Amino acid sequence: MLTISVQGTRRSMRSLEREKEKLMTRVIDDIKTVAVQKTPIDQGQARRGWRLESAFREKRVVNRVPYIDLLEKGRSKQAPKGILGPTVREIMRRKY
Repeated sequence: MLTISVQGTRRSMRSLEREKEKLMTRVIDDIKTVAVQKTPIDQGQARRGWRLESAFREKRVVNRVPYIDLLEKGRSKQAPKGILGPTVREIMRRKY
């Protein structure tokens, strides 16, 4: 009979979890940065409205400016394709 014993799995799992958190933080920061860049600017309120929110194991990029939905629908000549679609496409092209 052959017996195999693997040691150090807890340490390895903790290390993987830390690396996953670092990657998630990097991606979410990049999403916010690109969204800010792609947000049309008139008085700057919509650009300043982007925030990172964290809850238990959940991270979000939000903008609570009342007219952000109109900008997302392409109501601005500066961003006729919206903000989030172009942001996601740019992030998807990146290598992490």
